[in-house]
Amino acid sequence: MKIAWVALAGMMAAGSVGADTSAFDGRYKVYPDRPGCVVGEGDVENAAFEISNGRYIGLETECRLINPTNIRDMRAMLFDLQCMTEGTEWSDRILLMRKDDGSLLRVVDGMSFTNPPCE
Repeated sequence: MKIAWVALAGMMAAGSVGADTSAFDGRYKVYPDRPGCVVGEGDVENAAFEISNGRYIGLETECRLINPTNIRDMRAMLFDLQCMTEGTEWSDRILLMRKDDGSLLRVVDGMSFTNPPCE
């Protein structure tokens, strides 16, 4: 199921709102060098994801970000993810960190991604 997170595919079932993610809230480009920011439309060239109100919303994906753990002196937080991918539930952990340029650094199971904000 790790591939589903990387590909940002699937749909989340209804549920309660997750943790306070306000430090990371925003829309971010999946492909940094491509114009546009489309959230939730499938694997498109101008794909983006959004973090808002304790939820991660991506390409046909929605995950709850829960159990936040502050990483001291790093402006970073570790969250548990509760997701559903095309009817299949899965979970993972993610580290989120805001970079000085406004980009979001995501680390999931040893893989890291830097996503610039949408304009």
